[in-house]
Amino acid sequence: MREDRFVTTLIPPPGPDRHRAIVSEVALLWAAHQPGPFPDVPFDDSHDLAYLDFNMAGCVMTYLKNGGVTSPSHTDVLRDCLPELRAAVALLARSAEYREGLRAFGGLLAMAELILADEA
Repeated sequence: MREDRFVTTLIPPPGPDRHRAIVSEVALLWAAHQPGPFPDVPFDDSHDLAYLDFNMAGCVMTYLKNGGVTSPSHTDVLRDCLPELRAAVALLARSAEYREGLRAFGGLLAMAELILADEA
């Protein structure tokens, strides 16, 4: 995964292959997100970030399991998580100590943006 991948989510333009491209990109991001343990994050924020990670995991896994389809409730969760994900990325970007956390939550932010763009 490129170091800057989470900075800008490249959403495919409208067209016949858009859905497939988004599902493929989310699958790649999810595969990169999954293998490791929960990253180091600021202790005071660890419970909130773990809960955010948990919520996102459910939405992403359901989206991928259903071939790129989300339920209205998952879409609502993703929309609700966006501000928290953006805040998490901003928080983790403040210190090199949290590089892995930044990569993980940046990836989650990219996945949320892609899935919501696929719903549009």
